[in-house]
Amino acid sequence: MVPQPDFYPTLHRVRDLESAGIQDLQQIIQTFPVIDNHAHNLLTEENSYGSPEYPFECITSEAQGHALADHVHSSLAHMRGIRELAEFYQCPETLQDVKAARYEWVRRDYPGLIKRCFAGTHAILMDDGLSPEIIHPFKWHREFVPTVSRIVRIESIASELLEHLAHAAGFMRVGLDADWAISQTESFLVRFNTVFRNQIRTLANDPEVCGFKSVICYRTGLDVGLESRKNFRPHQSLTESTLLQSFHDFLQKAVRDHKYRIEQKEVNDYLVVAVCDVLEKLVDTDGESLPFQFHTGLGDTDINLVKANPAYMQSLIEAFPQVDFVILHSSYPYTREAGYLAANFANAWLDIGEVFPMLSRDGEDSVLRQALELTPSSKILWSTDGHFYPETYWLANKHFRDSLERLLTAYVAAGDITVAQGIEIAVDIMFWNSNQLYKLDEERKFPELLRACGRETVDSMRTLVNGGSKAPSFRSYASTAIGSSGATSGRPGPSSLSAAGLPVSSTPLPLRSATTNAPSGQSWTAVFAQNLTVFDTFLQTNPGVKYIWLQFLDYTGTLRNRMVTVQQFRKQLSTGKNPVITSALTRLLQDDNPATGCSATGQFHLAPDLSTLSLNKGIPSPSATVQTWWMADTEAVPNTEHWDRCPRWLLQSQCDALKSEFNISMLMGFELEIIFMKPSFTEDKSDFVDFGPLHMVHSWSNMTYQQLDMLPMIEEIVENLAELDIHLPQFHSEAAPGQWEFPLPASEPVKAVDILFKAKDVIRNVAKNHGLKATCYPRPFGFTCGSANHAHFSINGPGNIVDKYEAPFLAGILDHLPALLAFALPLEESYERVRSGIWAGGEYVCWGTQNKEVPLRKCGPGHFELKTIDGVGNSYLSMAALLAAGLHGIRQDLKLEQKDCIGDPTQIGEQERQNLGITVQLPNTLEKSLKALDKDKVLRRALGYAVVDDYLAVAESLMVKCRGFGETKRRVWLMARY
Repeated sequence: MVPQPDFYPTLHRVRDLESAGIQDLQQIIQTFPVIDNHAHNLLTEENSYGSPEYPFECITSEAQGHALADHVHSSLAHMRGIRELAEFYQCPETLQDVKAARYEWVRRDYPGLIKRCFAGTHAILMDDGLSPEIIHPFKWHREFVPTVSRIVRIESIASELLEHLAHAAGFMRVGLDADWAISQTESFLVRFNTVFRNQIRTLANDPEVCGFKSVICYRTGLDVGLESRKNFRPHQSLTESTLLQSFHDFLQKAVRDHKYRIEQKEVNDYLVVAVCDVLEKLVDTDGESLPFQFHTGLGDTDINLVKANPAYMQSLIEAFPQVDFVILHSSYPYTREAGYLAANFANAWLDIGEVFPMLSRDGEDSVLRQALELTPSSKILWSTDGHFYPETYWLANKHFRDSLERLLTAYVAAGDITVAQGIEIAVDIMFWNSNQLYKLDEERKFPELLRACGRETVDSMRTLVNGGSKAPSFRSYASTAIGSSGATSGRPGPSSLSAAGLPVSSTPLPLRSATTNAPSGQSWTAVFAQNLTVFDTFLQTNPGVKYIWLQFLDYTGTLRNRMVTVQQFRKQLSTGKNPVITSALTRLLQDDNPATGCSATGQFHLAPDLSTLSLNKGIPSPSATVQTWWMADTEAVPNTEHWDRCPRWLLQSQCDALKSEFNISMLMGFELEIIFMKPSFTEDKSDFVDFGPLHMVHSWSNMTYQQLDMLPMIEEIVENLAELDIHLPQFHSEAAPGQWEFPLPASEPVKAVDILFKAKDVIRNVAKNHGLKATCYPRPFGFTCGSANHAHFSINGPGNIVDKYEAPFLAGILDHLPALLAFALPLEESYERVRSGIWAGGEYVCWGTQNKEVPLRKCGPGHFELKTIDGVGNSYLSMAALLAAGLHGIRQDLKLEQKDCIGDPTQIGEQERQNLGITVQLPNTLEKSLKALDKDKVLRRALGYAVVDDYLAVAESLMVKCRGFGETKRRVWLMARY
């Protein structure tokens, strides 16, 4: 498993940025992990000892042949590098001794050498375009660093496609002379243009890919012509174009020589322009695209050094303002030119790599100074250009850290910057700039890195669903994250950009603050403008939206809506004045009748969580939904204090406590089971009469004659969910007539429940279009199994967190499981579903590995499935209670008394149950579980006494109401609502 934050045992932590001293700056520079935004694969072990084709001396020089072998030893960079490697290997300071020492280490423990050389590297963005037959694939490197993503070299992709398409076109038939008419080439070029652009789009959507790269600098130079932009416009003929003639000449030569390396200026220029065009269109359609890296400056001897000057790129950068251009390798010796571009164009970034360790100490310092002469530190990225040998990574990082320390401490001593500013500059260049630009989202996975440099994280979750776009992430000013000055959702600092390059708030509000003050350094006007920017981006992607539904889930699990026009919603976002809801909601039943103790006094506010903004699917409505936080009714505008009865906030609070106290991150996912039924109506269609089975020839994971009739609807559901970025890992028929299971993707707990209720909406809508009722009613048929909503949850974290906390976490849940059932099984009918013998969780408080006859099935280390949970009820509350119970177990270091149960605990006998520590029966009625909750002081304190009291009042009132119905009316009444 990839090492987590404990991967940095010596990481220095700055407690208070403003009071930090010069030693804090020095230690941060030397210990804070780096994101290496451009590097290459390592050699396989058999190729890693060194060879004439890949000499070890290349670690400090780009020279080749005699220029390398005969003269590199007299360069300052080489001499310094060998001395430092000799110290690394604890051997004499000669090249021969270093080679001998590394030969022995590679032979003995190549992975160990790599691990040591990668120490302090958090992420590598890997250009894997070098000699694939001798290197490890990029994913292999994940054994050593937490994050490794791919940078795609466009010329390699183009060459492979050309060769493949040339085969398909018949250009390579034996005996065929390479002299076909240019008209054939024109057709071929049109085909290639379509396929190449589609391939770039596909790669841009590949989660393994985080950027593209061009080596046009090597091939024909950086003076990229833009003429090909107009060649593929509608009704534009290629016949007289320079591109077509150039492509014709190139293709004939490539076919004749069987060499598809592209070195024809017009063709190389066209490839770059085509990729830029695709990336720019992705911004228009998806809200974001991927950065585009360019080799510039020093390189191998086949480079034209004059045309390696990035100044040639100015017209290209200007022509595509929505494409982020990364100017690689410090552009040495043209660092100042590259710095000028990065300083003056919002879409240009300067990579300060490769010169470490290729230059002398003074040369390295000089390049770094030149980069900072004009370029904002927020536009500078770090890379090693490490390749082939792991020592290239180690030397580059060592030299860079030393140079950065010398430079920034000198600036502090001169009074040019403060220590705090020096720390900000250092961690931005080393980590946060790349994290933001490449949308790595590492602050979400490793928030301790923010805390280590004196910053705090804000939520950077993407929008849950957005009609196929990837709109910028934003979680409303009522943030779930603890804020501090300088925190952002990417590169923390005074300001930042969202995933789509839109401004996002740099400082979320304190969680429970009722202050009317805006975040430090920002006015409320700026915050509201930010909200509008995010919303307007969504509307640009989805121009047909006219209405927004603000959703809120009551304590019965009924999803309620307030509907407003987009104009009104914009007004709310621009003023912070949110709609109000009566506080009576927490004691209302499904039909709006009050539960015991309901009061007409009081109200709370609905603050939209824009990360959940999503289109409505399956209904003919030009509308979108957004989930909400419930905010306390104070005099503050906007509302900044979460209401303590908000179910989403209760769940988020438990997650925050697990993270802050024990560094535990939770993941959750649900197995949503639905039964599709035929409704019968009264004559006037005003109410349901009954719900009948859709068909009876049905079985689990089968496609019977009748089940095939359902397939178009099921696939329509899956497609609608996918359009909302809810991608199901699988789906299949379940055992009851008309029953299907839709396992949902895992995510952070609040987002997982958001996804659950969005999926229910989509399924309900599509089913209604087909004249069916989709129901989560626990057990419609007595002769077969019912419908559950099995909840998967896993504890995650650095080092040995799973081993350390798994047992007490599970012990806490088991200890409070009887009370938990009040939330998880909220209807009397629910207890008919969980009887023993039907794989529904059984009758005893226990757990078992891959055992479906126990309430808690262990699926893997730290990963459990709660089976005793239905698809009715408020899942934010039930999951908050679950985490609260587990958190209590960890806080009290509870011992796991129950042993792993194999088999059905009801069938193994009393003595065997005693041996396994299985001594407590689960409540077999709602009444018993409600009493258990009422008596559970731990859950009362964790969730809040008012929340538990309200919930008990609602559940008990519903129980009384349903008992007053006859059996048929009760079934129909509940099925109509769930």
